[in-house]
Amino acid sequence: MKAIDSKKLMEIYLIEVGQNGRLDLIETIAQPDMIDEANRAFGGPAGRDGLTAHVKTFRRQIGELKLEIKQIVGNENEVMAHWFFTGIHKGPWLGREATGKEVSADVFSFFTLKEGLISYYRLWLYATLDVPVIFDSAHPNIKKL
Repeated sequence: MKAIDSKKLMEIYLIEVGQNGRLDLIETIAQPDMIDEANRAFGGPAGRDGLTAHVKTFRRQIGELKLEIKQIVGNENEVMAHWFFTGIHKGPWLGREATGKEVSADVFSFFTLKEGLISYYRLWLYATLDVPVIFDSAHPNIKKL
């Protein structure tokens, strides 16, 4: 199979997997032993199963998800996306119980690639819940502002 351009790979992850729920695509865009820092921070499974769990949980916690990609930059080894989302806070997320209210966040997703597939995923976000929250998967303590 021909390697997917890194920017297209990020777009597939954000739009097709994240927004549209196409979890089946994770097998085609991620290494079997990939590491998802956010999933790991919350005690989820390893590898592709971890990325699948991350997306499933996010989609369950944030209803009526609307995602907008602001910018994607990258090369054959690394890619970063700045994206924004809004949705309804339906389940516990970032240490906050569901409010049923609209939430929004600016997110930066960083992929390290190996053989054209995701091998490492890191994210940083600034969310507006009942209070502003910052989450950095590299330093997973949730900061309420």
